[in-house]
Amino acid sequence: MKIGERLKEKRQAANLSQKELADILHVSRQTISSWEVGRTYPDLEILVHISEFYTVPLDELLKEDSTLLEDISQKVKKSERRKLMNILLSLMLVLVSCLGIYFAVQHYRSQMTNESGLSQADLFNTTWQLNFTSSQDIEQSILSFDQNSIAIFNQYNTRITSAESNNPKILEIEKEKWLERGLENGVTNYSDLKIELVEDTYIVTAYGFSQKYTRLSDTIIKDQNGTEYFKVRSSDMHADLHQIDEYVKEEGVESFSVDFTPSESN
Repeated sequence: MKIGERLKEKRQAANLSQKELADILHVSRQTISSWEVGRTYPDLEILVHISEFYTVPLDELLKEDSTLLEDISQKVKKSERRKLMNILLSLMLVLVSCLGIYFAVQHYRSQMTNESGLSQADLFNTTWQLNFTSSQDIEQSILSFDQNSIAIFNQYNTRITSAESNNPKILEIEKEKWLERGLENGVTNYSDLKIELVEDTYIVTAYGFSQKYTRLSDTIIKDQNGTEYFKVRSSDMHADLHQIDEYVKEEGVESFSVDFTPSESN
């Protein structure tokens, strides 16, 4: 017996007209008629309601009707997939929203100024070049800040004569001495950049790096050692510095001058 015939049998046994049953199930009389002649089927939720109303187990209503069972099985699978997709989409929406809020807060914080007029944005995405140093060791230095890291290009003055520079053994000994002091030419990149503002000082920390820079003007900062840097670009130069570093190492250049002309357009 098909589901339609079984539904008609149960309705008649309960002495209900199609209209009366339709009112109980909150559907139209035509819908009841369509079920009973087999044109359509009630969905699973209504079938559960019907089984409870007639006090008949659901499997008794469905038995022997393989077409309906297959249809319900497919609908259940689709429903489960739809629920899973809705959950995944909801999680993605929450994640995107959280990331959006996080980056909005970070941007807002970077634009805020303290009582001395300093802002994290003063250093983010900028490049600074050595302006003055009292040290005889350092020949040139460049600081490059992006949003997440700082790249530092240093070149030190070994103070060896031109004759000594042609002697590989002397050069190797001098390099060892400089390495023992923690001084090495080239670019070092420090990740996880953070900038705190304390009065007229930028406290810059990153993984393996810590330094304080005092603002002397809009374009000049000074570190704790008294070394001054002037702003040469309103953008980072990480990629450029690494290219320069590769060139110096590949060519075996012992001294290489990098100079930038400050430009407001940059």
